[in-house]
Amino acid sequence: MSTKKKRPIYEEEEEEASVNVGDVVKGIIAVMVTALVVIIVIMLFAKSLFVSNASEEKKTGKLTAAPNYSTTTTTTVSVAEVTKKSTTTRNTDIDPYQTQFPTDGATSMTVNGDVRLHPEPTSKSDTIVTIPAGAKVTAYALVNNSWLYVEYNGKVGYAYGDYFDGTKPSATTIPT
Repeated sequence: MSTKKKRPIYEEEEEEASVNVGDVVKGIIAVMVTALVVIIVIMLFAKSLFVSNASEEKKTGKLTAAPNYSTTTTTTVSVAEVTKKSTTTRNTDIDPYQTQFPTDGATSMTVNGDVRLHPEPTSKSDTIVTIPAGAKVTAYALVNNSWLYVEYNGKVGYAYGDYFDGTKPSATTIPT
């Protein structure tokens, strides 16, 4: 049998071995603490970078909300349509009917639809008055086969003949 002699462990080696293990443990603990601090810092910044409150706007470099421009309100007022009314002053030398209307050949007629009374036998002339449907007029002459020279409420002028019911007057011109 062989006998090996065990080598005695010296106390210095034992202390050296325990010191080396202690240094390793201290290093591991220091690395773990450093890693823990780094993780905590990352979590704090990650919350502000990646998690957002609904009430806060994201700061992405893009416009996420409309700019606060001041607004001006404009009110438009429409103007009521104005009917142009004109009165024609007639020269009694040209129109003898201004003060007294002849009764020879004159007829009474009824308006069957609103019609305009004009100072001349054309629709391009001004409107003296609009004669309402159902109104009674006195017709004195049929001019140009379609225009009646009529009197309505003291006003005389020309109205288009298709808007009248009744017997048309026999005169074709008004006296000058």
